[in-house]
Amino acid sequence: MSLGLDHPHGTEPTLEDLMQMGMQAARQGNRPNARLFFQQVLDADKHNERAWLWMASVAETQEERIRFLKTVLRINPNNSVAREELERMRRRRETSNTLVLRYGLMGLAGVMVLLVIVVLLLLAL
Repeated sequence: MSLGLDHPHGTEPTLEDLMQMGMQAARQGNRPNARLFFQQVLDADKHNERAWLWMASVAETQEERIRFLKTVLRINPNNSVAREELERMRRRRETSNTLVLRYGLMGLAGVMVLLVIVVLLLLAL
């Protein structure tokens, strides 16, 4: 898929040109265009670690972001940025799950207390 961004000399942009345009779009907050540029790079080079990492930064969903980061690690298991980001996301998910569990248990305890009070009131009648 070409974005019609020919150079003045009539040549197609290089993969590095596309990367630079994608990074600029991402930095400007234009995630849809950034994804298009990075996808063009990946269409030409499926093992472009940098493009996958940038794709993760402009992913539409958390699941997509995780998939892109895991792709980076398949290409380069030593990529510390991808590894640290996946770990940060895992910790955030665990914290979120812990809070849901904590508040869920607090709510259950509150319901149980109310139930005991109702039962005691009914027994007192």
